[in-house]
Amino acid sequence: MKCNFCGIEDNEIINEYTRFERNNVLQCKNCGLVFLELKKQQAELESFYEKEYREVDSLPKKSAEEMFNHPVIRQDCKNRIEWINEEIGNINGKKILEIGSSSGYFLDTLSSAGAKVAGVELTESYSNYARGLGFTVYSKAVEDLGFEAEFDLAVTFHTLEHVFDPMSVLHAIHKLLKRNGVFMGEVPNQDDWRLKIFDNEVVKRFHYDPFHYYYYSPQTLTNYLEKCGFSDITLRTVERYNSFIQLRRILCGEYSQDNVDEVLKKDIFAQSEQDVRLSRLDNYQEIEFNRIYGEGVNSALMGNCLRWIAVKG
Repeated sequence: MKCNFCGIEDNEIINEYTRFERNNVLQCKNCGLVFLELKKQQAELESFYEKEYREVDSLPKKSAEEMFNHPVIRQDCKNRIEWINEEIGNINGKKILEIGSSSGYFLDTLSSAGAKVAGVELTESYSNYARGLGFTVYSKAVEDLGFEAEFDLAVTFHTLEHVFDPMSVLHAIHKLLKRNGVFMGEVPNQDDWRLKIFDNEVVKRFHYDPFHYYYYSPQTLTNYLEKCGFSDITLRTVERYNSFIQLRRILCGEYSQDNVDEVLKKDIFAQSEQDVRLSRLDNYQEIEFNRIYGEGVNSALMGNCLRWIAVKG
């Protein structure tokens, strides 16, 4: 495969599994981009996301309404709107496009803050649910919508890893923003401390998802944003998982190579009250550890999720 960023066809296999499936994860020897060995073309993938993605057996099956009300999603919405307000101030009256808007939960959060919102979502059942809530949602890939200088802010959370051609998507996002428009988002971090520090099979297979086609580090994400015309790029990382619990599991051998599938199923299909993404607000030790640890790994850009802010000059 040619690298989507630099076009060089010189890769090495860095992992042979994506969660429950054998699948090669490649790294470009020239620019360092990590990506899945794709076996489908763009039209096939877009059709898959439209009809099949939310029905696959290797993911929890959640209806659009369940996603809208899920406690992890609600926590994410709260954290993300706080981040946006902290970085760019009041969004009242701002025209905002969310790429990968799912069932409309963050559109709802943005709209409640006074923004004029629209979404892009390929999954039919999810986009229909959001439309039923009164939101404008487009069901085409963003690069096919033809927007030009229309939005003050574009946001995307855990979507850029799913796209077939990140370069085209990022060029389209740059084009749809007004001058000095802002682009903000979040993806899984390839420099996550779990991967960088521990050579652990469960950690690697949990991280490498068969539906994540690209894995961005701070450097490779910066490379993309700069190449697509963005400037004033700021990166940070956040811990979306309960670090205290995961570190304990790694150090105590619970993430053992002997029970990879069992552990993966336990975390991927966890009930809400057992989800390792949720903080235990009644446990002072966990709260303090996660706060301090999160600040520490962010200082080295090694948190679980990578966030960015970039400006169209």
